[in-house]
Amino acid sequence: MKLYIKTNTLKILKNLSTLLPHALSKSDTLIDIDSSHEYISNIQSAKEILKHQDTLFYDNKELSKLIKGIYFGNSSCEHLIPQIKDIVEAKNICEDKHYNFVFVFPPISQNKQEEVVYICEFLAKKKDTEIVVNDIGTLNIVLKYKSLKPILGLNFTKVIKNAFLDNVPQFDISTSKLKNQKKLLSHSEFENKSVREFYKSLGVGRFTVENIDINLEFMCDVPKMQVDFYYPYITIANSKACDIAGCFEDKRAYFVYDDCSKYCNFASLEFKHSDTLGLRQRYNSIYKTNILLDIPKIVYKNNRNRFIWEVFL
Repeated sequence: MKLYIKTNTLKILKNLSTLLPHALSKSDTLIDIDSSHEYISNIQSAKEILKHQDTLFYDNKELSKLIKGIYFGNSSCEHLIPQIKDIVEAKNICEDKHYNFVFVFPPISQNKQEEVVYICEFLAKKKDTEIVVNDIGTLNIVLKYKSLKPILGLNFTKVIKNAFLDNVPQFDISTSKLKNQKKLLSHSEFENKSVREFYKSLGVGRFTVENIDINLEFMCDVPKMQVDFYYPYITIANSKACDIAGCFEDKRAYFVYDDCSKYCNFASLEFKHSDTLGLRQRYNSIYKTNILLDIPKIVYKNNRNRFIWEVFL
């Protein structure tokens, strides 16, 4: 696999070197009881990656020297799409460091389609620019530009993710039922050959999965597709209604139309019993972390597959 870093903001990209612990011994001393959840996840995921580094990347260099590219952009909320000036600066940083640049779109509504077209026209000036799309409409727009290469984001991986399945007490559900539930949650539509043939016919050869127990044995079957493996966050749900905006505007299920104050740039929500359930809201999405890596050999052995590390949400 190749290591890529996912950054939602320019600030994270600019400070990337400080977010990449260099050794396990250093990471151990950086967490205290008052550390934020994202900071703890960053340190714990770094330790886990370092533990499996030789297997994943066949190299034991410092992580900063293994980075092949940057995924830049918020994959959750259309109100947080980077401005062109930020995209230009991010691309310049990537060029200076010889990183591949991949732009990320969130799910887009009709209100933001003109902005999508504007960004695509800018990015299409360079051949083979990769763009992550998270809805059919944006995919259709990107496909109009021959120089752009779409990647199917998480919204195209049709896997229902039960937020509480790992926390169900054994006395609440039988072992057989629990196994059946987990089996149902471990399959995606990309196992279907016809689905892969359809996307390949459009020129799409890469899709996205998360660090969950999902069947990927079909990855060696024709037609073959490459995979982006996102880590360590799992998206449980996202919505056009933003509870974070609702908290500040004193409204529930608040739908932001065009004038977003972007409170989520400095705030997130923790659910009651978050320490037990591991659920937190950032932007308009609910996340949980899954630190322990369990990547099938068929995935990490393929040099064209990518490990996408979100150092911070």
